Amino acid sequence: MELEELIYFIVEIIGTIAFATSGAMVAINKRVDIFGVLVLSSITALGGGAIRDILIGATPPRMFSDYRYVMVAVIVSTVVFIIAYIFRERYQQKAKAVDSVNNIFDAVGLGLFTVTGVQVAIDSGFGLNGILAVCLGVITGIGGGVLRDVMLREIPFVLKKRIYALASIAGGTVYYHLHNADFDRTRAIVIAVLVTFIIRILATIFKLDLPKVKLKETK
Repeated sequence: MELEELIYFIVEIIGTIAFATSGAMVAINKRVDIFGVLVLSSITALGGGAIRDILIGATPPRMFSDYRYVMVAVIVSTVVFIIAYIFRERYQQKAKAVDSVNNIFDAVGLGLFTVTGVQVAIDSGFGLNGILAVCLGVITGIGGGVLRDVMLREIPFVLKKRIYALASIAGGTVYYHLHNADFDRTRAIVIAVLVTFIIRILATIFKLDLPKVKLKETK
């Protein structure tokens, strides 16, 4: 494995760990059983990449052709479930702290998977189509969370609260342009991930939402 391939593999594994942790926490808060936690965690971590692969014709999706990603997601979600199960009283009492940790993991995963999504688009021959490359990055970053929320019969988080997709768009755009400018790959990854992470965290801290029409509730 060449250095560049190793870097992207590490990025994908870290992103998988981050999103699997976030997905497991959401699933536990929804009081599903351990099987539900494993499924929803894996969907959160790998669903976006699967959608991206299907869109570009890379079938079967990587999550089905490389067992390592699913294995990492399952191991991480199992560990999170065991911790929450053993320390459930403390876990419930520290709900706000758990939510903060979840947001951090979610922001890290969003940044990392946005970058890998853009890179996969470039490697697949779509490097000249900036809109497509960035869109595939965004899909990779948010797709798993959307699938998770749909399975939980909720309006996807990305459509209703906190600046989420915009953070992914910003990070993906930054990475795409840095890549085209022959910027150092590792630094480009770090910068793009930080852009996504900072926007996402600031939106959470200051409770920034996009404008919406606030209608009065009808009885």
